[in-house]
Amino acid sequence: MARQNTKQKSKRKAKPVERPTPDATDERNEEQEMNHARMPEVARDAQGLTEEDRRRRRSRSIALAVTLGLLVALFYVVTIAKLGPGVLDRPM
Repeated sequence: MARQNTKQKSKRKAKPVERPTPDATDERNEEQEMNHARMPEVARDAQGLTEEDRRRRRSRSIALAVTLGLLVALFYVVTIAKLGPGVLDRPM
């Protein structure tokens, strides 16, 4: 026996989308232009980064590289310590 769909579709109508009037859009554009005029221009490179952004990125990269180097050194020391001092005196 075929199953019947017991759910009924709602009969609510969609609300119309409120579009801004041309006057309201012009006012918003004027506000944006005024705010833009107040803020000084910041020199940005091709990626959109400021000098401050590049400096911070470089600092993070250096910190990450140092941390990774210390982790590698720690693993090396722990490995040698676990194998014992005789591991360096073995014949190759």
